[in-house]
Amino acid sequence: MGTMQAMPRKTYGQFCGLAHALDVVGERWTLLIVRELASGPKRYSELADALTGIGTSLLANRVRQLESDGVVTRRLALDQPGSAVVYELSKAGRELAAAVVPLAMWGARHQMGDADVRNESFRAEWLLSFLAAEVRRDAPNDVEAVYEFHIDDSVACLRVSAGRAWVTPGPSADPADVTVRASAKTVAALVGRTLTAREAIAQGRLDVTGGDAAAAALTDVIERRLAPR
Repeated sequence: MGTMQAMPRKTYGQFCGLAHALDVVGERWTLLIVRELASGPKRYSELADALTGIGTSLLANRVRQLESDGVVTRRLALDQPGSAVVYELSKAGRELAAAVVPLAMWGARHQMGDADVRNESFRAEWLLSFLAAEVRRDAPNDVEAVYEFHIDDSVACLRVSAGRAWVTPGPSADPADVTVRASAKTVAALVGRTLTAREAIAQGRLDVTGGDAAAAALTDVIERRLAPR
């Protein structure tokens, strides 16, 4: 990406926390970059692959701006071929990612009624990252499990360990403890709190197979954290 500086930008010029936050994140694509990095460090090429529709120069500018704002940092990943540069959220960036979760859930609840996954790009980790944020608040400390989610034609894993929860894209390298199958619409309804896990299971919209204890733990957390409002 070179050493180019981020482009100057307009500001709201208001002494208000929301206005200054929007100075940072109000540009198109910016929060989606934060969404991508919320699940872990990524190479520039991985960001470009996930953000279908963004131009290379615009992505480069957005990432540089987020670096300048202290939201994103870059480092060499020695475990990657050729010691590739990866981008990750700073402490402030992780706080921002957590603040975005309620906004995403609001969107799932109120703005996706007519959304058609057949005509929009979709990755399982997008929905799971918001689910993981809620599970993380109430994850049992005694649960060690890998939940492999097959959402439509996309696969990602929710991993829970010692009260932590995080998402990795793609199937698990080792056999998962629990396999979950559902449509994107169903998981969006769970995230948006318009459907409970038990209702989805009873209606045949959510199929959960695997270890009984791990499956029950996940269902219980979803019921507590994502109860319809």
